[in-house]
Amino acid sequence: MSYLTKIHRKLILKGINMDTYFGKIKCIKIGKVVTEHVGTSEIEFLSAIKKYPVLEAYLSKTGFIGDEQGDTEHHGGENKAVLFFSSISYNRINSLYNYNFEFDGLAYYGENLLVSHMNEENVCIGDVLGIGDAIIEVSQPRQPCRKLSTNTGVNAMAKIIYKSGLSGWYGRVLKEGTLKQDDMVVLKKRRFPDLTISVMNQLMIDPTSNPFLLEKALQADSLGNAFRTSLENRYLYDSYEHLSYQTWE
Repeated sequence: MSYLTKIHRKLILKGINMDTYFGKIKCIKIGKVVTEHVGTSEIEFLSAIKKYPVLEAYLSKTGFIGDEQGDTEHHGGENKAVLFFSSISYNRINSLYNYNFEFDGLAYYGENLLVSHMNEENVCIGDVLGIGDAIIEVSQPRQPCRKLSTNTGVNAMAKIIYKSGLSGWYGRVLKEGTLKQDDMVVLKKRRFPDLTISVMNQLMIDPTSNPFLLEKALQADSLGNAFRTSLENRYLYDSYEHLSYQTWE
């Protein structure tokens, strides 16, 4: 009997509907804005990527109370109120690249919620999740930036996240509420089963790889505007490059 099957059996015995159980909150993390440096240089920037565990926190429409963002142009806001990361993805990155990052301490990837069982391959755009008192809708994958490299001490980390697709994902808050460590995640609704976070990341790498899913993604009203714009621009760039290549041929 698999580990997950054992968990399912225990939950069934407790009277929990297994059709909706999706995972569990292993850690909640929040952080304050501090001054960071790029590598060993004197170049400074403001960031709150260094987030640390708390046992519970109140989730508002724009994020956890007490959590801050150093770059409010690209982070935070209602479409990026909370950043999820999977314990499965932590372990996969560790295994693939021989790292030893532990997920129950510092948020190496800037995550607010570290979750079990859920990952980029089984979470979809538009998924509505019940956690504690709150309700959250999955809005978009996280797009990696250079701060990941600074926070992990791995120069290539942003590229690793981009190419591996182990990105984590953002959620918008439909209903505010308190979340606690070990709260269960309940899948309340799934609107776009084809648009997993993994699929969205692949479309960002190569938007011409699946025109059907690209169109579906761009029309999905749950998709965050920032990601939609990036995806549209990526498609236009690839189309232009392809057209230019054909012209010169």
